[in-house]
Amino acid sequence: MRPRKTTRRQAFQRLAGAALTPVLSQAPAFAQSSELPNIVFLISDDHSTPDLGCYGNSAIHTPHLDRLAAAGLRFDNGFVASPQCSPNRSAIFCGCSPHTIGTSRLHTRYPAWEASFVEGLREAGYHTGAYRKVHQGDPFNERFDFYRPARVPFSEFFDKRPVGKPFFLHVGFTDPHRPYRKGVFSPAHDPAKVMVPDFLPDTPKVREDIALYYDAVARMDSECGEVLDLLEQHGLTENTLVVFMGDNGMPFPRAKGSLYDPGIKVPTLARWPGRIKPGSVTNALMSAIDLPVTWLAMAGAKPSVKMRGESLLPVFNDPQAPLRDAVFAERNWHNTLDPSRSVRTQRYKLIFNAQPRFPYRPASDLEASLSWQSYIEEKWKSSGSALKAHHWQLLEPSRPTIELYDLKHDPGEFNNRATDPELSEVRRDLEYKLSDWMYETYDFLPPLWKGYPAADGPGRRDQI
Repeated sequence: MRPRKTTRRQAFQRLAGAALTPVLSQAPAFAQSSELPNIVFLISDDHSTPDLGCYGNSAIHTPHLDRLAAAGLRFDNGFVASPQCSPNRSAIFCGCSPHTIGTSRLHTRYPAWEASFVEGLREAGYHTGAYRKVHQGDPFNERFDFYRPARVPFSEFFDKRPVGKPFFLHVGFTDPHRPYRKGVFSPAHDPAKVMVPDFLPDTPKVREDIALYYDAVARMDSECGEVLDLLEQHGLTENTLVVFMGDNGMPFPRAKGSLYDPGIKVPTLARWPGRIKPGSVTNALMSAIDLPVTWLAMAGAKPSVKMRGESLLPVFNDPQAPLRDAVFAERNWHNTLDPSRSVRTQRYKLIFNAQPRFPYRPASDLEASLSWQSYIEEKWKSSGSALKAHHWQLLEPSRPTIELYDLKHDPGEFNNRATDPELSEVRRDLEYKLSDWMYETYDFLPPLWKGYPAADGPGRRDQI
């Protein structure tokens, strides 16, 4: 079924209403509370969903985050807005797509004229602080009451916080971002025991690379443990929401920088004693842009009109509660211009490659990695190659404009069914969803349909 036409005025109203409705419906219960909850946000750097013990990876050492999951809620479908560090982090601060505020290019500073959830929390009476990687440019760091870029003890924040005032604390880790070196965690992970994903060739170099990645994850986990222990020591655990999330996928080929699930699906955990049932798991689709809407709702604060996230409070109360029917993500410029967009539902994923004539290009920090070296080496072997048929997709000279995957039968996203007649209606529906999203979020890329948008709305949708 074709979606209804949307006028420009209606698009703007939807842009504002999508954020305002869920927030205002949840705000009163918390706004009337005599004690507003504290919020701690822990964010890892280049970290895909499977790589915590609580997600079933028995080879990795992450006891502190596993403990957090056991005491709270695990999201099995947590997604980022972009598979790149600074664009996705800007999306968390603004609650909308990076292209909406002009931060879709890697290392673009957060615009001084754009609001963020930090101002909303401060206006609601929160003391706000941030440690380490914020990645939005130095001027943005001044929005916090307290900011420390250096690797200093986290206890400083708790010792200096105003007594009797709720707080928001952001801790941005640089692990497990590359470059890697041996000896960062003891005991080091054994390459023979790591779990090699299907999208990587199982070679000694890849195993060594993954073991070093695990070491960096484990070091980050130990620092998460420091923060959790400080909350306990200061008697703050019971009235504090702790959220952990990865900023984009693991720094390996076909993950970081790509719109495949290993690039945009990240570990996401939430603990809030007395509000979230321990050991809960939800399959609800969740986007990084949902976080600021949730935090503002907890504070009884109004979001900016650009926020398009959904409040997670209903899912905190009931993990089976519906949240959204699709999540969207984008890539634009990393080391090269590679504009692409994706829409993902529970079952299907559609990727739109706007520059299909170019081959897959790994993020710049992956080109010297052991894993990418292994890809190139295996490519030139005449026999005994460890590369499976789907691995060769990364080495093709070009890509299709449209990729469509049935995640139920093909969770690895290896079998592109964009031209499959059986999925023609699925493709059409997802192209509508993606085009509508691009239009409503002021995307600079041409949409998937001719004549879209017309002066008074989406207009004629003849397929390109």
